[in-house]
Amino acid sequence: MKKVIFDCDNTMGINNRDIDDGLALIYLLNRNDVDLLGITCTYGNDSVKNVFLKTRDLLAEINHSEIPLVCGTGTFEMKNYVNLSFDKVVDGCENDAAKFIVEQVNKNPKEISILATGSLQNIYDAYMIDNNIVDNIKEIVIMGGVTEPLYFGNKMMNELNFTVCNEGAYIVLKNFKNISILTGNNCMKSQFGTVELEKSKFKSVEKYGKNAFIIEKIEKWMGEFKELYGYEAIVLWDVIAAIYLLEPELFKKRLFLNKSNVKSLSEGRLIVDELKEFEESKKMCYNITRDENIINIPEIINGSNVNENLILTIF
Repeated sequence: MKKVIFDCDNTMGINNRDIDDGLALIYLLNRNDVDLLGITCTYGNDSVKNVFLKTRDLLAEINHSEIPLVCGTGTFEMKNYVNLSFDKVVDGCENDAAKFIVEQVNKNPKEISILATGSLQNIYDAYMIDNNIVDNIKEIVIMGGVTEPLYFGNKMMNELNFTVCNEGAYIVLKNFKNISILTGNNCMKSQFGTVELEKSKFKSVEKYGKNAFIIEKIEKWMGEFKELYGYEAIVLWDVIAAIYLLEPELFKKRLFLNKSNVKSLSEGRLIVDELKEFEESKKMCYNITRDENIINIPEIINGSNVNENLILTIF
């Protein structure tokens, strides 16, 4: 049983916003091998206030209001979602989400996995509260970052998660151990289109329409995404990160030396060198090696298998 904290910027229910955080939450709740200790809300897709409200609504809709839900901090306003125009000023308020992370990690040393799918503000703030949590977190799986420009057709998609809190992302990637990053580029290998939608509808009908509202939200987002990017399929980025956390055998582990800096992360860009000749002994213990700043950037082996796991679990 994995003990998990889900740190997210869920915007399921807001027009023209990603739904993948919400689907990742449903994925986690549908697994019988996950002990979801709590959900911490951060900004990214929208303000932390809107993320908190929409996550509270979603938990009520799926009858899981018992899950601890904690709001993070950071004044953030998205002005243009596609062109990535935003205002952000860290407000200096105490971060309850960060305090929750520190409390849970210290209560369950070396047992907690953090799935982070929004800005890394909460994890950064948790580190600032207690540097020692880097030794007590089991692993961090992050959705974010690009290693090269990301295109849907001929339209480039801006990176969001590292960009909106680049200083925090830099500190987290530099100091924490056992980090796996599902980049935007690698997630493109598992696209969710009309075929996957029809399979989801079939599974939903099998369960007597229980998941009809999820189908409606996916169809709505697919339509909005087509208008925004002129692309027929979507990528359920955050669900893919959740799948990696629980089904790592569907991916190929690839270790890299992280050379990213604050400037590169302001564009969401990871600067890395693959460790092709890295000694096997260090490969096995990279999660306890701090000096080399090693990160894992998993690669999807087969996109169809990832989508199948997604559909079978969510529906």
